[in-house]
Amino acid sequence: MKARTTFQGIVVGIAATTAVLSGTTAQAAASEAEPTCSYPSVCFIHGGEMVDEYYHVSGWQYLPIPLPAPLRVVNTRHETVWIGDSKGGAQCIQPESAVDIPFGTIEAVRVDDSVECDLT
Repeated sequence: MKARTTFQGIVVGIAATTAVLSGTTAQAAASEAEPTCSYPSVCFIHGGEMVDEYYHVSGWQYLPIPLPAPLRVVNTRHETVWIGDSKGGAQCIQPESAVDIPFGTIEAVRVDDSVECDLT
């Protein structure tokens, strides 16, 4: 009977430790929240920090420095945004959405006045 009590104590101890560690992990994740991108902005987030932000409708413009992946682009605007990579590719970001860029380098942005992904 003594062995059973000890085993139950170990199980309870492991469960309590797991609960404490899970709470710590959740708190750490909450403290590493993504930076806020306010309307009407297009934000570039790299390494958990906002590194660039655009507000105005414009033609293609180069970023101050090319941004290597991984990064996140957040479009809070009601219009589309295009991003251009260093290999000549372009990707449309829908209004009020975000995309994760897992590889490559982003070097240009175009803030449109259209809700459609039509590159003209």
